[in-house]
Amino acid sequence: MRKENGRLWGKLNDGKFEVRSVTQADLEEALDVLDSSFFLNESVSIACEINLPENNQARLDLRELCRITALDGISLLVKDVETGRVVSVSFNKLQFTPPPGEDHFFLKFRNESAKSPQARGLMDFMIEVDGRTDVCAMYNMDCFCELMFLATLPSHERLGLGRSLSQFTIQLTQELADGKGTEDIDEKLRSKRPAAVTALWTSSFSQKVGKATNFKVLNAISYSEFEYNGKRFDERISSLHKFCEHVIYKF
Repeated sequence: MRKENGRLWGKLNDGKFEVRSVTQADLEEALDVLDSSFFLNESVSIACEINLPENNQARLDLRELCRITALDGISLLVKDVETGRVVSVSFNKLQFTPPPGEDHFFLKFRNESAKSPQARGLMDFMIEVDGRTDVCAMYNMDCFCELMFLATLPSHERLGLGRSLSQFTIQLTQELADGKGTEDIDEKLRSKRPAAVTALWTSSFSQKVGKATNFKVLNAISYSEFEYNGKRFDERISSLHKFCEHVIYKF
C-alpha cells in the first residue's frame, strides 16, 4: 500500500469522481465511510446488532479488520473530486490456503483480535457462508480476491459507485493474475496469482451490483437459518433482503 497518491483506476460521472487505490494517507477516511454507512445499514451488521450505538467496540473491531485488510494493497475507494472526500470504498482481501497448522485470515482474526460478541457474530456468519462452498477446490485454484466490505455514503448512493468499485476490483485482480501491478501490494503477496473475485452480497442492492458485473451465484442462504442474541437474522433485517448470495467472478 502506498503512503499517498493512490493509483488512479478511472474517472466516473463526467470526471466528478475518481477511483483510486487506498493509501495510508486516506485509510482513516475510508474506514469512516464504514461508520457512516456499512455498520449502520448492512444486513448482517443489523442482524448482529453492530448498528446499535452502545456496540462501539464491535465497530472498532471491524475497522481493525479492514485496516489490516487494506495492508494487502488491493482495496479501492472513490473520491469526490471537488471536495476531495472519500465517498465509497471496497475493502478487498487476497485469500489463500494458509500454511499447515495455521488458521485462515478470517478465523485467525475472529479468534485472536475480535473483542466484541457482535463482531464475532458477523465473522461467524462470513466464515460459515464462505465454508459452505470450497471455491478453491471447485475451481482448482489456490488464491482469490475477496471483495470483503463494499460501502457508499448515503449521500452518494444510486450513482453506480459500488458497481464501479466492483468492476475495478475485477480489473485489479485480473492484473495480479497476469503478474502486473504487484509493486503496490504487500511484498509477501507479490507472488500470488488470484484466479477469481468472490463476495458475499448481503442485500438486494448489492445483489443487483453482482448481476450488473457478471458475478456467478454459488449459493443463496436464507437469513432465517442464522440467529444472534436470541433472534433470527430475518427478524431484524428488512424484508427487502431475504438472503445472502455467495458469488464468484472467475477469469
